[in-house]
Amino acid sequence: MGATSAKQEKPRKPKNEADLSKIPARVDNVIVKGLLRTYDDYVMRTAQDLFKADNFQDVIIEVNNARQYLSDLGIFKEISVHIDISRGEKASPNGYQITFEGIELSRIIGQVGTEIGQSEGSFKTELSSPNLFGRGERLTLQGSYSYFRTSDLILKLSKGFYHTRFLYNRPEISLSLFRHSNAVPISEYKNQNLGILADFTFYTLWPIDLLHSIQYESSFREISLLKKTAPFFIREQCGPRMASLIRHIVQFDSRDSNIFPTYGVYAKTLNEFAGGGLGGNIGYMLNDTHFEINIPLILGCSMQFSSRFGMIQKDKKSPSVPISSLFNLGGSMSLRGFEWGGAGPQRQGVATGAHSYWSSGMHFWAPLPFKSSLGRFSENFRTHLFYNFGNCNSFSTDKMKSAAGIGLAYKFANQARIEVNYCIPLDKEKGDRVCRGFQFGIGCDFI
Repeated sequence: MGATSAKQEKPRKPKNEADLSKIPARVDNVIVKGLLRTYDDYVMRTAQDLFKADNFQDVIIEVNNARQYLSDLGIFKEISVHIDISRGEKASPNGYQITFEGIELSRIIGQVGTEIGQSEGSFKTELSSPNLFGRGERLTLQGSYSYFRTSDLILKLSKGFYHTRFLYNRPEISLSLFRHSNAVPISEYKNQNLGILADFTFYTLWPIDLLHSIQYESSFREISLLKKTAPFFIREQCGPRMASLIRHIVQFDSRDSNIFPTYGVYAKTLNEFAGGGLGGNIGYMLNDTHFEINIPLILGCSMQFSSRFGMIQKDKKSPSVPISSLFNLGGSMSLRGFEWGGAGPQRQGVATGAHSYWSSGMHFWAPLPFKSSLGRFSENFRTHLFYNFGNCNSFSTDKMKSAAGIGLAYKFANQARIEVNYCIPLDKEKGDRVCRGFQFGIGCDFI
C-alpha cells in the first residue's frame, strides 16, 4: 500500500501523435469530492505532486499517481477523475482543474472466502468497519478454520499514516486481540494462544527497500494432549504459560513474481526475544531466516536456489523452551519427500521438535510443454526438477536428510502455489517418516 515512490516511465510516442511533454500545462486547483465521513486533512497530500507538473504529460502521470494514492488510503471503493480547463479570474494560462470523485466504502463490509497459509488452506470470514474515525482507521473481526484443526479469531484495529510526510515509508500501526488454536498430531499435542499483539510496519528506502515489522506480544499459552497415550515428556510440557516477547521481521524482495519468480532475490529474517525483563515465564531468543535467488535461463526456464535456517536458545532463567516454540523439519514446504515434521528428532515415535535446523533446495523450473495448445491458462502452471536437503540440531552435513523428484505447480489466485510432486527420499535416518511417491503441498514460501 502507499503511493508509488518511483516515477512512471514515459510512454513512447507513436508517429503522427502530439508530444504531450511539449504542451505547457499547470494545475491551478485540485478538488476531492465524495468525502462524507473523511476529514479533509486526510486527503490533502493528493495534490502534493500535481502542482509541480509543468507540461500536460506530467499532469497525466501525476493524476494517475494521485488516483492510486487515494485508493491506497483505504476509504474509497471507486474513484473517477475529471480534467478540465481552469476558469475564473484567478485562472492561469494553460491552467487545469483536477477533480477526483470517490464513493466511500460502506460503514460495514464483509467477505467470505479461503486463505492460504503454510501447508494449509483455511475457510475465512471477515467483517470490517473501514475509515472508522474519518482518517483511515479500520476495525476488523476475522475468523478462520483449516482442515488441520487450526483456528484463528482476531479483532484488529489498524491505521495507516500515508497522509503524513512519511508517505513513502508507508507506516502503519495496529493493535490486535487474538485467539489461536492448532493441533500438532506428529507430537501428539495441541496448542492454544490468547493474547494481544501491537505491530508497527514501515519501509526503509535507503540504501535498499526493506519492509520492517516491529511487534510486541503478550499472550497466555496452553499446551494440552491430543492423545491419552502421549509419552511422559509431552505430558510434562502441558499446562498454561505466560509469554511476553518482542519480534522484528524484515524483508527484501526484488523478484518479478512471488509465486513463479524467474529472476530476483528474496530474503526474510525473523528475530524474537521472549522473557528477560519483559515478564512471563517463557524465555528464549529465536532467529529464523529464509533466502532465495532466481536466475533466468532460456525459453522461459529458470534456476532457483533457496535456503532456510533457524535457531532457538533458552534464556538462562528459563527451565526449557516449550515444545510449541521448537522447529519441525519435513513436509512439502521445507523438505519434500518427508512427512510434516518427519525429518526431525523423535522419542518413542513422537517428534520432539528441534532447537536448530537448516534446509536448502535447488530447482529447475520450466513452462508446460506444448503450452500453446492451452493458451493463457498454461501460464498458471510450471514444471520443476528439485533436490532438497537439510538437517536438525546440527549445521553440518553429517546425517543429512535429502530427497529429489519432479513435480507440477499451479499458481492459485496469484496468492499461493499448489504443488504435486513425485518424491524419492535419498538420505534418511531410522525413524524418519518418509513420503515416497506423490506428495501434495500448498503455501507461499517453499524451499
